[in-house]
Amino acid sequence: MTDTDIIEDLINVPILSELSPAELKIVAPYWSYVFLEKSDILFSEGDPADAIYYVLDGEFIIYKDSEGAIPLELTHVKKNQFFGEQAVLENSTRSGTLQAAEPSRVLTLSKDGFYEIIEKYPRVGVILLKGLARYLSLQLKKTTGQYVAACER
Repeated sequence: MTDTDIIEDLINVPILSELSPAELKIVAPYWSYVFLEKSDILFSEGDPADAIYYVLDGEFIIYKDSEGAIPLELTHVKKNQFFGEQAVLENSTRSGTLQAAEPSRVLTLSKDGFYEIIEKYPRVGVILLKGLARYLSLQLKKTTGQYVAACER
């Protein structure tokens, strides 16, 4: 895959929507593709947070291990969703295990690449951080709405 292929996919990534074509060319080399087959595990609970991911195709299950019992399924991550961003921003470890529920393709931005963009290209870094903040805010609103709906039952 070439930078041109990645740019074509990055154009549709919501956190990058404010970047100009020239700025997309700057960030393209920092992104790469990961392809997973059904049941492949991308990372496990407790692993170091080393990248942010954006789902292009497929679906994933995030779960937590439970002592001697069946793992607790936390959520599904589907096309056009991010995962891994919180652990990268917090510089922490993975809070769950991520497994492909079907053949999947993701764009990945390494933690080192993420921070290098911020340092080398401050304007692009601000746009990236603003985009992530918007995404996290929307996820929080969604989770709050789900919690309220569950409490009203």
